[in-house]
Amino acid sequence: MAAFHDEAEQPLMGGGPNRDISQIETPKAADGKRDYRAIARLVGCCVSAASVGWHDGCIGALIPYLQHYYGDVTDERVSLVFIGSFTGYSLASLLNVSMSSRLALGRLIILGATIQGVASAIITLRPPFIAIAVCYVMAGFGLALQDTQLNTYVARLPGAATKLGIVHASYGVGALLSPTIATVLMQAKVPPPLFYFTNLAWCVTSIAALLTGFGISGRATLKRQSQSTSTVVRNEEIASLKTVVSSRAVWAAMLFTTLYCGTESGEAGWIVSFLMREREGGAVSGYASAAFYCGLTSSRVILLPFTAYMTEKRAVALYAVIALAMQVVIWASPLFIVNFIAIATCGFVMGPIYPITVSLVTQATPHGYHPGALSLLACLGQSGAALFPFVVGSLADSYGIQVLQPILVTLFVIMIFLWQLMPSPKVELRPAPKTASNEEDVDPNGHESSI
Repeated sequence: MAAFHDEAEQPLMGGGPNRDISQIETPKAADGKRDYRAIARLVGCCVSAASVGWHDGCIGALIPYLQHYYGDVTDERVSLVFIGSFTGYSLASLLNVSMSSRLALGRLIILGATIQGVASAIITLRPPFIAIAVCYVMAGFGLALQDTQLNTYVARLPGAATKLGIVHASYGVGALLSPTIATVLMQAKVPPPLFYFTNLAWCVTSIAALLTGFGISGRATLKRQSQSTSTVVRNEEIASLKTVVSSRAVWAAMLFTTLYCGTESGEAGWIVSFLMREREGGAVSGYASAAFYCGLTSSRVILLPFTAYMTEKRAVALYAVIALAMQVVIWASPLFIVNFIAIATCGFVMGPIYPITVSLVTQATPHGYHPGALSLLACLGQSGAALFPFVVGSLADSYGIQVLQPILVTLFVIMIFLWQLMPSPKVELRPAPKTASNEEDVDPNGHESSI
């Protein structure tokens, strides 16, 4: 009887068996433990995603209050928090694959949550504003590690499309609640840096949940393994990043995801300031960011049947066109309530786009491409989420916050064009070449497995 080989033990960022763990015969005594650990890991990923969403969602609602608290900080200077995040994400994109080949996947997610928590703890000490920007470098690095690893882990589980939807909906829940609580606390005259105690609490909860699922070692290793299973794990490696990037599905998705995350964070990060200054929305403008994330979260569940009916490729194209139309409405209409509804609608149609993109990449590329491709998608997406809001802030400092909508409209138009370059998920791409360090997947009997 083949010994149980846990799916978390697969070095996902450094290669792993191309087969469903349910296909591996396991001792009956291990079934309960397997189910428990699998559920615990998925729950840990959901809590981690919610923590990331909480961090991403709060900054839009806090920006006007941070500017006032630190003495009328300009838009350009407050945008340093975004460039700090961009620096952290970019650093993570350079180091992620190397770190993943040395550390277990669970350890990397826990490390990311810990770094995020340390950054939040420093901000609660109410340091000078420039120190907050530096803390966002740390936080960005930690967020990128979590986002990359949890997406890679979940995308390679059975029923990945549904589970990705659940995890990304968890992100949306955090991003929805965060600006709501931030707005309430700011109206109660709580100093903005103290809000980061809530971020710290989320990080502690996330670490506890991840430790429950992955353990201190970051993987669940049983003492006995069959020789065939050990050989498979030892011999399989991921395709090189150079090979991965050469895939049209990957580079098109990378560019698309970078712009998508930029529009999402640009909208959520600056729409409160836009409504306050351009639509005279007052303090209630803070709830616009929550409305955006409410739409983002709910649609990742509600639109699942419609997406399946339309097919993923066509559905994303339709969602992007509707989001573009909503940005035009916000740009053209001076009415606060019309803008508020358009913002929520935009979030609603944008919700499914990112998890669908991840799913399509895994369908349109060989198994060995997934670790490198998903790593790049997550890190570059987060980089876009930091870079474009910084660009908005820099331009707003010179030309006014009204530059937000022209920038977002331009990004959506480019996104719609890039999406047409994405291949159908049924397209079978050439698998990674077999080399000494990169072999095709094989099953325990030594036969090549299908991709």
